[in-house]
Amino acid sequence: MRDWRLAQLAMVFALLALFAAPAGAASRYSVTLDPPSFGVDEASELTITVSGDEDAAPIIPHVPGLVINPQGQSSSIQQVNGAVTAIFSRTYRVTADQVGTYTIAPIQIGNYRSAPLTVHVGAPGSGRRGRSNARGEDSDSDGSTAANAAAALKAAIPMIKVVLPKTRVYAGELVPIQVKAYLHEGVGARNAGPLTVVGDAFTVNGLDKLPVRSEETLGDMRYLVWTWSAVLGTLKSGNYPLSFELPATVSVRLRGPDSDMAARLQSLFGTSSAGAFMDDSAFASLFGRVIEKNVTAKSDPLAVTVLPLPATDQPADFSGAVGQFQVSSELTPASGPVGDPLTFKFVVTGQGNLSRINADGLHDSPQWRAYHVESKVTADDDTGRQGFKTFTQPVVPRQAGQLTLPSLSFSYFDPEAGRYVTRATQPISVTVTPSTATGAAAATLQAANTPAGAENVAGDTLAPDVAVTPGHGTTLVPLVSRRWFIGAGVAPVLLMLAAVTMVRRQQRRSVDPALMLHAARLAAVKINLESMAAALHRGDAPAFFTAARHALQERLADLWQVPADSVNQRLVAERLPQQEGAQLRAIFAMAEKAAYAGESLGAQSLQEWQRRVLEQMDRLEAVP
Repeated sequence: MRDWRLAQLAMVFALLALFAAPAGAASRYSVTLDPPSFGVDEASELTITVSGDEDAAPIIPHVPGLVINPQGQSSSIQQVNGAVTAIFSRTYRVTADQVGTYTIAPIQIGNYRSAPLTVHVGAPGSGRRGRSNARGEDSDSDGSTAANAAAALKAAIPMIKVVLPKTRVYAGELVPIQVKAYLHEGVGARNAGPLTVVGDAFTVNGLDKLPVRSEETLGDMRYLVWTWSAVLGTLKSGNYPLSFELPATVSVRLRGPDSDMAARLQSLFGTSSAGAFMDDSAFASLFGRVIEKNVTAKSDPLAVTVLPLPATDQPADFSGAVGQFQVSSELTPASGPVGDPLTFKFVVTGQGNLSRINADGLHDSPQWRAYHVESKVTADDDTGRQGFKTFTQPVVPRQAGQLTLPSLSFSYFDPEAGRYVTRATQPISVTVTPSTATGAAAATLQAANTPAGAENVAGDTLAPDVAVTPGHGTTLVPLVSRRWFIGAGVAPVLLMLAAVTMVRRQQRRSVDPALMLHAARLAAVKINLESMAAALHRGDAPAFFTAARHALQERLADLWQVPADSVNQRLVAERLPQQEGAQLRAIFAMAEKAAYAGESLGAQSLQEWQRRVLEQMDRLEAVP
């Protein structure tokens, strides 16, 4: 099908050449600058048109202070009184960084040299949009067409609107926002770059996602609408304009040449329908009716007031969280023996800047041993404004009995109420039993003191008399002289001594701080490896490497008997040979890059790093 269209196109050009004016017709040259005066925040368009049989590439001179970049080129065919003429057009974008008057030297086009062009660059917003060439000549028919094109392109620039529920916000507050780009019906457009917020006072999360397309009618005009739903964040207090920019490439079909093209087709081929040859849009583009240009659409600035958080009545544990939140806590399992690690979870749920939520967790006490806190954010929407943050912490009971885990408090600023709020969890009551090893030893001791097959005989009940026949009497030997009797008397004593020894040893183990620390660190390793796997599933690289680093720190701290926070690249280099510690140091280095440099990795890369971490954990497990 494509080859057939190409054959049709070749036929069109062959027929055009057949009816064309004699070859070697003189070429006409036109060099225009529209507008010749513009501001430093605007641009002008340099157009070079060649009418005839010559399409020589122009030589654009260098002008200090001006930037002249190619914008595009097109070709068309014109018929006047039966003579067919090819028209070649090239456009260039002209911009300047400073105010001033510049001169573009004559432009060489084959054997033709244009007149110099004078460019006036004024202050921002001072440009004029009149259509005249830089030499002050009246516009001809080509200039009129260019003026129509400029007007059509100006109307085709997308209109950007910002929908913000309120314009007075607090520093650190996250506000839902919508940015809409309106395109005129019949205008083609595509993104030439990302939608961005202007200035350094705001952050917007969610602009990297694809916009939702819809249609709206404003007044009597129909528009295609692109809508981005995002979250606006504030970085500093003060009064700032909020605006957005969207680079786009727009395609506009000019309405003017329709009748001219129809008459041209009628005189040449006896039909006025472009569809008789090929697709209408393709044929219209061939005859220069469709123009394309890169533009930057800008929204009108929206005045936003960012209020500072109150300095008075600020709670001591306030960490910067702004929004509305609730708190809860739980312990799993709900009870256990002395020395066995339990998992304490503190959860903050709500909407706001979840990343600014912080909690120190539980601290050591006579009843509890508390360890390192791990945190994880789980978002309920694409913007990250709604969700919950979970703080997980291993805790180990030091003694048996009815113990209590204290409540935890969390403070935040409520922007709707305009005040600080403190939430607290309820204390958790925990039943802690003696070490399981103690109960097992007692059962063993009781079983050892009970002869097999013995019955429970109450009181002083005498055993029944047993009649001894003479035959049997002759074989009786005193019990004290029999070996089995001697063994039966000694065995219970030995078993009792062994059981007592085992019970005392298990009791010492259950309250041994070193063993309790070892069990807690192994539990922390397990929790961190689970957090690492969850971060991999979410594609959260910083959380992945944070969990990986903590898991390795806990395992190495357990092996080397040092604080977990002291385990780093330097300590690994000191304790392990160069080759053995290289992988561990690489993991620690990557964790630092992810945490502080914002390193972002894809799913495949994270899976490879998970394989490396688990490989190192296996090697450390083999260490005695």
